[in-house]
Amino acid sequence: MPFDGAGKFYRVHNWEEDRQNDLNIVSDRHDEKDDNFADGLSQCLLKNGVVPMTGDLKMGSFQIKNLANGTATNDAINKSQLDALDTTLRNLITTNINNTLSSLYPVGSVYIGTQSTCPLASLISGSTWQLVATDRALWGGNGSNGNSTIDAGLPNITGNFGSGCLMNWQGSATGGALYRGSSGGGQNAGGTDGGTDASINFDASRSNAIYGKSSTVQPPAYRVNIWRRTA
Repeated sequence: MPFDGAGKFYRVHNWEEDRQNDLNIVSDRHDEKDDNFADGLSQCLLKNGVVPMTGDLKMGSFQIKNLANGTATNDAINKSQLDALDTTLRNLITTNINNTLSSLYPVGSVYIGTQSTCPLASLISGSTWQLVATDRALWGGNGSNGNSTIDAGLPNITGNFGSGCLMNWQGSATGGALYRGSSGGGQNAGGTDGGTDASINFDASRSNAIYGKSSTVQPPAYRVNIWRRTA
């Protein structure tokens, strides 16, 4: 073969060496040399592209310049086509992400996080988010009262002394958070002997069981920011 593994072409004869060695130019030696040229040229890549490649084309870190746009299935594509494809894919991905997030977080949805701004505002194009429920806890609605607030408050504490209770200290006449405590000998309200007196006790849990369940109105809490999508 006229080319070695590194692509270097080798001549089979040297005419100057033949002259120095008194070798005549004969047809068989000339044909051998011409055949070597023919074999070498047959292995070259022609500019008009009529000869297909028989192996991988190694560019040696060089570029292929002015490559036309690929059109057929097995055509190579150039950088401009890759750039256009990159732009198309980026737009498609952005659109799909935007549509997916908009489906997951439609207008009226709530996002909870610890960030100072709602991250979905930049991810969902054109969306606006309003910080809501500052210093409020989340409360489940019934389906029709969403996006409403409830003011802080506690149940009222009530109690009563029934008619004549102060006169004869009848424990059964009290109700609610008030009740009759221990009694002892003494005078009744009219000043006559034989009456009984008693302490008047107050216990809010007798009015509503919510009282006494905790030592504080505010339990330990973790603050988060709550945004509602408005557009």
